[in-house]
Amino acid sequence: MANVLIIDDDPHIGDLLLALAKHLGHSGEKALTLKEGLALANEERFDIVFLDVVLPDGNGLNTLPELQKLKNSPEVVIITGKGDSKGAELAINSGAWDYISKPASAEQYLLHMQRVLQYRTEKQASRPKLGHHNIVGRSKATTRCLEQAAQAAESHVSVSILGETGTGKELFAKAIHDNSSRRNGPFIIVDCASIPENLVESILFGHKRGAFPSADESHKGLIAKADEGTLFLDEVGELPLSLQKSFLRVLQEHTFRPVGDHKEIKSDFRLVTATNLDLEALVQTGRFRQDLLYRIQTFTIQLPPLRQRKEDIPELTKYFFNKLSADLNTSPISVSKEFLAALDVYAWPGNIRELFNVLEQVFTTNSEAGEFLPIHLPVRVRIAAAQHSVLPKIENKPVLTVIQNKKFTQKQTLNKDTNIPAYQVPINNNFPLLKDYREQALEQAEKLYLESLFLHCKGNISQAAQVSGLSNSRIYALLKKYKIKKTFFSN
Repeated sequence: MANVLIIDDDPHIGDLLLALAKHLGHSGEKALTLKEGLALANEERFDIVFLDVVLPDGNGLNTLPELQKLKNSPEVVIITGKGDSKGAELAINSGAWDYISKPASAEQYLLHMQRVLQYRTEKQASRPKLGHHNIVGRSKATTRCLEQAAQAAESHVSVSILGETGTGKELFAKAIHDNSSRRNGPFIIVDCASIPENLVESILFGHKRGAFPSADESHKGLIAKADEGTLFLDEVGELPLSLQKSFLRVLQEHTFRPVGDHKEIKSDFRLVTATNLDLEALVQTGRFRQDLLYRIQTFTIQLPPLRQRKEDIPELTKYFFNKLSADLNTSPISVSKEFLAALDVYAWPGNIRELFNVLEQVFTTNSEAGEFLPIHLPVRVRIAAAQHSVLPKIENKPVLTVIQNKKFTQKQTLNKDTNIPAYQVPINNNFPLLKDYREQALEQAEKLYLESLFLHCKGNISQAAQVSGLSNSRIYALLKKYKIKKTFFSN
């Protein structure tokens, strides 16, 4: 039996959907406000959520990322009386299962409910699990990425792993390979950022003896070595533009010609790429081919930075200290609560790689300690902990810059007293409905936030996603909705 949640300020819609759920043998609850609905959803016992867009206390579309972060995230069907093509595009890009315009008949609601619950049942029954891997963490963000990696491992499509430096992109790539049907084949790593541009073609494709002055003997390229295995292109955004067209042909045909050779060689490999760059921005500036981007991003996994999965820090710390103890054949050293608290407040710009470097430094320089304390940490981490301890308990609101006609005005603090541009009453004095006014005000606030966000991030999509907590696809959808050109901010 499934559990259905209806978040809609129209009680008649809620009663109808509850009756339909009961008719199908399922249970359900309804909420008339967004706050009440989210409180119920956070109990993580619902399989499907019917969500209105315009609610008394907010926009339903804005809650989609929060619903997706739930450990057992429900399928979300958007229902709205203000249906339009842009809203539908935004909903689907944000992860909604479907988009229904009100009013709809009972038969339409019933059909949607049946279809989504059927999909939900089949998805849960066939949800793959990632087997052996060395990825540590049980946070919702980590669990979601592991589930995506398990899905990718079962397929044969190209996989793109996105994330900041030090988030574990290579580790996820290896896990995908080790859990795929190619696990017995080679896992070939190509660091595109470290290969000299004049050698990258020879290293990837190989070369024939005498192909150039220093080619004393034939060389087998990395693409050929990846036959029947996985080719992992790390930092693919650094691949020279001159080589991207040739590599696109390799992806399409799985054949290539070594430098100086006239014979085509075939290589059956599965491609996994990783980058910390905004490839969409590189496409806009002409530094990355758009057709190649489409080929490598068939399946995308966005790894969260450590600051967004800090609940994993204690487990990561225990894992790494135990590993160091085993490698050096020493007894494990206990860790104080204050030590973990200091790790928690630090921003970790270098992510897990920086965390492990700090822990290794602590372990090797304080091997005689009976327990690790904050005093054993590097100065920069201790300073962050000290600064955090003296911060006022009242959280400061984010500061936005108001943008008017591409002129920047003085920064102002955003709070509940922030003025929203007034609704322009029509000449015929027909006063707007509350829903119409609320929707317009929310759209104006959203546009202001996006413009200020991109001013702060200088047009960088990846940074904007990290700062706002939105996904890249959601940001692109909002930019399109409000016709905001990020190139203006990058200039």
